[in-house]
Amino acid sequence: MRIIVASLEASKHPRALKIAKTLLKHGYEVDIWEAPKIFTRIKHRLVRAFLRYSLAMISLCVKRADLYWVENVPDVLFIPLIFLRKKYIYDRRSPWSFQVLYETGSRFLHFLSKLLEMLSMRYSVSIVCVSRALALDSERFQKPLYVIPNYPEASFRGLVKDDLRKRLAVPRKRKIFLYIGKLSKIEGTRLLEEVAKGLTGCEAQLWIVGDGPEREFVKELERRYSSTVRWFGWVPRSMIPSFIAACDVGIVPREDIPYPYRLFYSHEGIHKIGEYLLFGKPVIASGIAPSKYYFLSDPKQLGETVRMIAEGRLRLNMVDEELSWENKCEQMVLKVVKDIESGEGL
Repeated sequence: MRIIVASLEASKHPRALKIAKTLLKHGYEVDIWEAPKIFTRIKHRLVRAFLRYSLAMISLCVKRADLYWVENVPDVLFIPLIFLRKKYIYDRRSPWSFQVLYETGSRFLHFLSKLLEMLSMRYSVSIVCVSRALALDSERFQKPLYVIPNYPEASFRGLVKDDLRKRLAVPRKRKIFLYIGKLSKIEGTRLLEEVAKGLTGCEAQLWIVGDGPEREFVKELERRYSSTVRWFGWVPRSMIPSFIAACDVGIVPREDIPYPYRLFYSHEGIHKIGEYLLFGKPVIASGIAPSKYYFLSDPKQLGETVRMIAEGRLRLNMVDEELSWENKCEQMVLKVVKDIESGEGL
């Protein structure tokens, strides 16, 4: 069986690469597809997106496979598969239509993305979700349904390249709170100011690794809290293990996302939580679903929470459990495909 694992930016999406690697390892013929890059001087975001997605849809249409495994962001890329009557697995990584509404505030774009989301699930052969909450929300489509969390590979632990604390001359007694991810509203970047305020005067620092729409906010944050905040910008993925190994606590901030959407975000779907846990690092989160795997803070209390940890007034406990791709996810990936081969997953 020939399978195409399709993602807007597969080379930057660990989940797509893990799925492809698992299928390759077990004898399937696999091709990884991502949207072609376009180079244009057009500055309008929507126009650029229209050009890019149009080219991407044409590129995907000419690909030939027995089965497509597609990620759900953005769903518009995969609409041609419906008209071409292709068999595809819908991999629901996040509530895309809600994120569109949260980021843009546009009711029209929310309606459009919701429609595309529903069409994509309706015509899939199977639906895979990263969390149980997303799976419950997908039951109404009456498709074969699977939960495959977005856990990191166990080998991620062995990819530390250097001792960042030593190279950056950071004393061992200084607590490092680490934020990794896209600098954006949905990722809770604005809450990092509360973290910076909370750590002011403590023997601690906030390290920020990433880039995105909120980069100017973070740049200003580093300027205003120069002794507390260090922004490293975008770094190659190969460097991420070194940053996690160097930190004391991982931070996953979110604003107070409306119920029930906050339930869709947890350790099952947020990849960086799994990466922190794989290294044995405790995690502080806010605005997402409760879980035994991290300390959940009220977003308004995030600054006070990190201060209490930095001063030793609050201790974070770890759950002794291996949440790795190999341990929890690989067999389920194979089951999804084998069920389709046998006719059970149709």
